[in-house]
Amino acid sequence: MNACCFTAASGGDMPLSRSTTRSARLTAAPLSYAAVIERAQRAELNGRRSDARALYEVALLRLAEATDESDASNLLRWIARTHRDDADLDLTLDCAEAALAVAEAHAHRGALRHASSLVAAVRVQQGDLDEAERLYDTAQEGAIEDGELTLVAMTAQNLGVVASIRGDADIALQYYRKSLTGYRTLGMLQDVCVVLNNLGLLLTQLERWDEAAESFDEAMRAAKQLRDRAGQMLVEMHRAEWSVAQGDYAGARSASERARLLGILVKDAPALGALHRVIGVLERECGNFDRAEEHFGMAHDIGTARQDILLLADTARELAELRRRQGRNRDALEGLNRAQCLFLQLRARREIVDICQRTVKLEGDFLEVARRWGTSIECNDEYTQGHCERVASIACALAAADGMSGQSLFWFRIGALLHDVGKLMLPAGVLNKCGKLSADEWAAVRSHPVAGVSMLSEVEFPWDVSPIVKSHHERWDGAGYPDGLAGDAIPRVARMVCIADVYDALTSERSYKQAMTHDAAMAVMRADSGRQFDPDLFALFERVAGLHAEAWTKQALGERDVNDSWQVAAPRSDDETGAVLLTDACRFRLTEDVFGRFTECLAGDAGGEPGSGP
Repeated sequence: MNACCFTAASGGDMPLSRSTTRSARLTAAPLSYAAVIERAQRAELNGRRSDARALYEVALLRLAEATDESDASNLLRWIARTHRDDADLDLTLDCAEAALAVAEAHAHRGALRHASSLVAAVRVQQGDLDEAERLYDTAQEGAIEDGELTLVAMTAQNLGVVASIRGDADIALQYYRKSLTGYRTLGMLQDVCVVLNNLGLLLTQLERWDEAAESFDEAMRAAKQLRDRAGQMLVEMHRAEWSVAQGDYAGARSASERARLLGILVKDAPALGALHRVIGVLERECGNFDRAEEHFGMAHDIGTARQDILLLADTARELAELRRRQGRNRDALEGLNRAQCLFLQLRARREIVDICQRTVKLEGDFLEVARRWGTSIECNDEYTQGHCERVASIACALAAADGMSGQSLFWFRIGALLHDVGKLMLPAGVLNKCGKLSADEWAAVRSHPVAGVSMLSEVEFPWDVSPIVKSHHERWDGAGYPDGLAGDAIPRVARMVCIADVYDALTSERSYKQAMTHDAAMAVMRADSGRQFDPDLFALFERVAGLHAEAWTKQALGERDVNDSWQVAAPRSDDETGAVLLTDACRFRLTEDVFGRFTECLAGDAGGEPGSGP
């Protein structure tokens, strides 16, 4: 999108490129100084950046023939531009800084502003939109003051790019139209083509299809008139995006193939990276997942080589959608997290909202998996309904007090809801038996943590819930099951769920017992602190329970209030990584109601011995 931006950076003397030997040969060419520059610009336009760079260096060696004192700065800037298009940002910034230094030394205000704009383009590529915007604004103010109409149009175009990335569509449209008017007035057809391309892409994103098509058609006419293959490639690529967005995959394939063939001739790395992303989207939508992955991989490689944050973010988002369709939900969420971090760096509001929506959808998919397991449990004992919901709420309160937040707390809650999922493998007669269990029945009960881990092994949770499922019946003194872990060897998350599990078992009414009061339950558990429970976590639990005891007791007795739902998704700072958590209390309650149909007897919950219930 920022194909026409110019950039500049830091450094002293301009470092010569690897084409210096070619420059030496060309110094003897019978070309005038002006003809050398003209040939260099033509080579750059056609994507032959190495040739262009060599010719610009020839011109530098012949500066004595220059009639414009700003030529030295301009040539350094043009060399920097070729390095930028070759993804060598270090050399780009070195040459641009040299251009700035020369312009400052000779008080060439126009050259200085052009060099600053080149630096701004690099900042856009690196994702520093704030600095880019500052540089463009400064350059535009000076250009307006001096009546430098070319730079006014150029900075307006690039400020439109920044606004478009951030999702400020109205502002972007204003800048693009201002730039378009300026370039048309100046008769700068190549730049008109670039603006029309960006304008058409923005209108596509806004689903203003006819206006977008008109922009692309005009851009193509201009590119053909100029014999600008790079411009034609961009038009065809954006036409492919336009077609994909409307579900016209045949049209998209034709346009993308024309763009690909032009790309072979142009070898324009920035456009090729974007083209691979577009083709990847097309192949994904057509169900060709292997080909889609191949193109996304090439787009990612080009984005990495070029340090192109926008391309990397767009590619990560589209690859995440591919992973979702492949059923690789954990990879999909991780990809969305990567894209989110990059878009946050760009402050791309529209894309961030889109990722939020995609993330919530994926989280909903995980909850649906849990819901399907829960609905398979049939239980007629109303006394034990809601146990998993209450355990999850109690455990989350403890985990939050222990410092857990955001994404981790979200998935911790899912793990707590699933802590007894292995009981789906138990015979109903064993699960609901309140009398003494036989040795075989007790062995079956003790196997449910391992069975639960096995059941969950094929589900790619972004956060590992298996330690909760497997180890919530372990004891601090090592007398628990299934592995006899002791002390800190027991995963901390499992120690927290163990405390919540036992507390709910003690304070819940069952068919064979009355519910204990909060104080009575705490007295029983306090006696087991350091034996069954982590003593430090239990001390923290006592403080947390003191704040929530009344609400928990009501829930255990069936007096639940949906407004008391424990909120697990706290707002995160912009620089915090991880999935965006826009969770819904009602959605959690529905899921937890389902899981509340697990049935178990008190001693089993509390890590009982043979002869007690499950």
